[in-house]
Amino acid sequence: MIGSRSTILLRHGLRSVSLAALMGSASIGYAQSTATAQHTDPDAQMPSIATCVACHGALGAGTATGGPRLAGKDPDYLAHALSMFKAGTRSSAVMQPVAHDLSDSDMRELAEFFSKQHPPLAAGAQPPSQALVLAGKQLAEIGAGSEIPACFSCHAAGGKGNGARFPSIAGEPAAFVVNRLHEFQQRANEKQPAPGSMTAVAAKLNDAQIEEAAAYLSVTGP
Repeated sequence: MIGSRSTILLRHGLRSVSLAALMGSASIGYAQSTATAQHTDPDAQMPSIATCVACHGALGAGTATGGPRLAGKDPDYLAHALSMFKAGTRSSAVMQPVAHDLSDSDMRELAEFFSKQHPPLAAGAQPPSQALVLAGKQLAEIGAGSEIPACFSCHAAGGKGNGARFPSIAGEPAAFVVNRLHEFQQRANEKQPAPGSMTAVAAKLNDAQIEEAAAYLSVTGP
């Protein structure tokens, strides 16, 4: 549930960060306690994950409403994404206020933490039709003609990610995939994309293909 912006103090005296949204306190409390129990180094200091689970779900599983999955992603990718939000080179009305007061070490700790989490797929969305899933599977594994390469040709087999440049896309909530691909398309409308970039690929997709890819990825285990 999206509410007014507020501030949560980070654990162990780290700086506070602005929140753009908060879930119910019970959900956050559960996610924090579960995450703390799964932390591999109980003596390590890290920012409170309440900031993250507010939009990204318990343990970074993602949400049916479009919160992207953080769990299991490459830590270098996650840390770099936070640094871009902080610098303003990656735009997000939600993430830029959150990242603004994070130090480099804060970003690294959060990235390392979520990279080690393996929660189940985000729950709550209406299951996609089998027809959508099968069509999306073909796009992901084979592509569609010379201008639309297979998703997995960059994001690795099963969409499990390939280093810091190509993040895991398996298990991403369908709403997030749809929204993100539309963002890439908008970017392509504003500026000629570099050949072979995600922006260039997304510009070639139609709405049906976007829905198909999103459906398949949302039910594909990371």
